[in-house]
Amino acid sequence: MENADTAVDYVIYLDSFALSLKVEGLRPHTISCYVREARRLGECSGWIPPVQLKTKHVREYIDWLSDRVAPPTVTAAQLGLRRFFRFLVDEQEIASEPSAKIKPVRFRVEPQPTYSPSEIAMLLRVCDLKTPNGVRDRAIVTVLFYTGVRVGDLVSMGLPDWVNRTVTVDGKTGVRIVPLGDTSLAEVQRYQRRWKLRGDSLWQGKKGKINESGVVQMIRRLCHKAGVEFKGVHAFRRTAAAQMKRLGMNDSDILEVMGWKDVTMLRRYTSAVATELAQVAHNRFSPGDSI
Repeated sequence: MENADTAVDYVIYLDSFALSLKVEGLRPHTISCYVREARRLGECSGWIPPVQLKTKHVREYIDWLSDRVAPPTVTAAQLGLRRFFRFLVDEQEIASEPSAKIKPVRFRVEPQPTYSPSEIAMLLRVCDLKTPNGVRDRAIVTVLFYTGVRVGDLVSMGLPDWVNRTVTVDGKTGVRIVPLGDTSLAEVQRYQRRWKLRGDSLWQGKKGKINESGVVQMIRRLCHKAGVEFKGVHAFRRTAAAQMKRLGMNDSDILEVMGWKDVTMLRRYTSAVATELAQVAHNRFSPGDSI
C-alpha cells in the first residue's frame, strides 16, 4: 500500500512535468518520451519521491536500461531525465541535478543511406511532365531534395508565399518557414498551374490531400521506375544536408533551414560523407599549400 501511495505522489510530479513541457511548446511525441523516461526511473527506483532521487538511482536505471535497448535509445533517455531534473530544479524542489555528473552513453553513429545527386537526377527524369501526376511527382522530389524537409513537413504545406519565396510547414518541430530556391519554386508553380490549385493544402492526389503514406508509395514507385534503390523518403533530408555541406553552406544556416537546434543531427546526417567532406575541406585549406 505504501508503494501505491508513493507511486501516486510520484505521478503528480510527472503530470506537472508534462504540463511544463507543453507550456514550453514541445511537441506531444517529445513530451511523451521525456515523461516515459521519468516514469520508468520511478518504477526502477521503487517510486522513491523525485526529491529524494540520487545520482546512484539514475546510474542504476541507466545500467538497467542499457541491458535492454540500443545505446542511442539510452542516450535519448538520459536527455529526458535531464529535462525532468531541470524541471525539479526550476521548481526549487531539488538543489541540483542528480544526472549532471553522468556522461551520455557513447555510441558509434552508423552512416544512414542517402541518394546521390545522380540518383536524384534519375528520379526527376522518370517524372512524365505530360501528365498531371508526373508534374506533381517532379515537384515533390525537387522540394524534398532542395529543402530537406521531413515528410511530415511536406504534407503540411499550403500554397507558398510567392513574393517571399517561402512555404510554411507544421511538422515534428512545430511551425517554421522554409525557403524555396529558384528551381523548387519553378517546379511548384508549374504544378500549381497544371492542377489549378486554389485550396489550402498543396499536395493533392485523386482522392484529395496526399498523406505521408502516399508520399512514401510515390517515391517507391519512382525508384522502381528509375532503377534506383529505394532508401526511404527521409534519405532526401540526409542528402540535402550533405549537399549543403558540399556547397560550403555554414552550419548555422543549415540548422536554420533544416529546423535543428544544434549540430548533433547535422553531424549524424552527414556522417556518410564525412570523409569526402573532410578531404574537400583539406584540399581547400591545406596548411602546406598556404605557404
